Amino acid sequence: MPVLDFDKFKENFSLHNHRVRVFSWPFFGTILIASGLFILYKLNQYVDPWASWRQALGNATNFCELNRFDELIVQPSNTWSNLGYIIIGLIFISIAKNDLKYEHRKEVKNMLAKFPGFSYLIGASALYLGIGSFMYHATLTFFFQKLDQTGMYFLLISFIAYSLFKLFPTIKFRGKVYVSNSFFIVSAIIMQLLFFFFLWRLPINITFPALTLTFFIANFVLIAKVRNSTSIISLLKASGITLVIAASIWILDITNKLCSPQSVFQGHALWHLLNTASIFLAYLYYRSETILTEEQQEVVEQN
Repeated sequence: MPVLDFDKFKENFSLHNHRVRVFSWPFFGTILIASGLFILYKLNQYVDPWASWRQALGNATNFCELNRFDELIVQPSNTWSNLGYIIIGLIFISIAKNDLKYEHRKEVKNMLAKFPGFSYLIGASALYLGIGSFMYHATLTFFFQKLDQTGMYFLLISFIAYSLFKLFPTIKFRGKVYVSNSFFIVSAIIMQLLFFFFLWRLPINITFPALTLTFFIANFVLIAKVRNSTSIISLLKASGITLVIAASIWILDITNKLCSPQSVFQGHALWHLLNTASIFLAYLYYRSETILTEEQQEVVEQN
């Protein structure tokens, strides 16, 4: 990426003190580690360490890809395609780290750049989802199925928490006005823990779409309510369209309408990659906007 192009990119997405390596090291680092794991996998491909583990429930075995229960990785394509989640998770964490170091952060108009805790939260959730889904499709075991399922909830909760923060950037307590970032981050973590220990038992085919719908509704409310904002709205639209395409492919794969069991190209793997793109586009949309009123900006800068 040419320097001038990246300078423009930094300007559009509030990446004030960032360099190209904020994106390059998560990508190349993940690929390097994955290459080592792939070599280890090929050397032990016909070893089955998961036979004694409790098997995953529900539609775990219904994906199109051939289930290789006598091998180290049961669903190879569906497994390796989760690297995308890991890469963007590390990118978000890397961005958050640089945001935190920026000496003029309090003067930044973008809320996500001003409060790096949300980038840490979203990044950690994406990383958790990537590792959980990787292990789930590699093993088709109950334990990692839970990590995969709760990972999807964690990521949605993180985005919803940030959306609610934008709707209510300040809160009043005992007559004083405070910035609400810590409240929503802590609330999101508590909700994530509740999902991990209890709420993950809810039917995923209802809970996941409901949370997804909540996310988009919160953003539509923001767009309608906050008039003094500027953003690249096309990024949010692209994120939504990509997610709809991904969901359509997921359905075609699980119903075997788009299916070639032994092929490297799998619909569910494409679902992972398109979800990765959707998440990244949503994050960029948030980095492109400013939404505070002058009064709210004054409160934020004072804290």
